[in-house]
Amino acid sequence: MKRSFFVFLFATLFLVSSAYADQGDFSFGLDAGQVGLTGAGTSSYGSNGFGFGGYLTYAASDLFDLDMNMIYSPHSNAGNSSNATYGTLGLKFGMSFDKILPYLTGGIGFYHNSVDFVGVSDSASAFGFNIGGGLDVELGSRVRIGLLVRYHPIFGKSLSSGRTGVDDMWDALFKIGYLFKSGTQGGWD
Repeated sequence: MKRSFFVFLFATLFLVSSAYADQGDFSFGLDAGQVGLTGAGTSSYGSNGFGFGGYLTYAASDLFDLDMNMIYSPHSNAGNSSNATYGTLGLKFGMSFDKILPYLTGGIGFYHNSVDFVGVSDSASAFGFNIGGGLDVELGSRVRIGLLVRYHPIFGKSLSSGRTGVDDMWDALFKIGYLFKSGTQGGWD
């Protein structure tokens, strides 16, 4: 399963870097905020945890961005723990109103969860997708802050022990990043 994660990461970085080589704006930054588990795992591992990670975005056009996020989030409850790590690749659709940029987002993700339940360790990896929305605000010409809220339905959640491992989850992340302007208008035209 680790190999699948690294293949997903490599493919995502390849897509983003090849898109940047074309034209358009490029940004990267940090994400931090709340990550919540839903479903059966909340009673075992707790419902909410602090998540943090980073993002990479390429502005393919005035309306669409290609966005990649990597997030890590630990959860614990009554001596049980769960560490969720996930990477997402998605499209952001939005419009700019002066320095305010509201958007909708959706895409695919690779989710890995390692758990320790009553002293027994196990892990599971699965694919899923995410949907949500956000708001970015440009502070000057290079700095961008924002808020991203998503829901992540995840497929194939069972651990090898048969317990539920990777629950569906949601995240609400504060973003801060640096924007590289290419000086070109448009995207993959």
